[in-house]
Amino acid sequence: MNKLLLLALTLVTASVAEAKCYHLDKAPSDVYVCVGKNGSDSFDDRKAAKAICDKATGKDCGNVSSSSSSCHSNIDKCYDESGKASRELNGY
Repeated sequence: MNKLLLLALTLVTASVAEAKCYHLDKAPSDVYVCVGKNGSDSFDDRKAAKAICDKATGKDCGNVSSSSSSCHSNIDKCYDESGKASRELNGY
């Protein structure tokens, strides 16, 4: 029982630590926002990502629909915490 609980906690912690580049459900499919390097996946991170996406696209991007630890875009649609667009962002 203890081993099962430890395994579950390990999996949850690992997935939370890597989720820092967000895609929002109403945003164009190629737009991602990456915030907070090497940190946890918090409500404040998601709120910041939404605000950056809304400003960058000029419309309501909706809610977070997926996340990853990096972003790659051939047309500079990876936005960092400052709202700067890039082709690639890693380490989130």
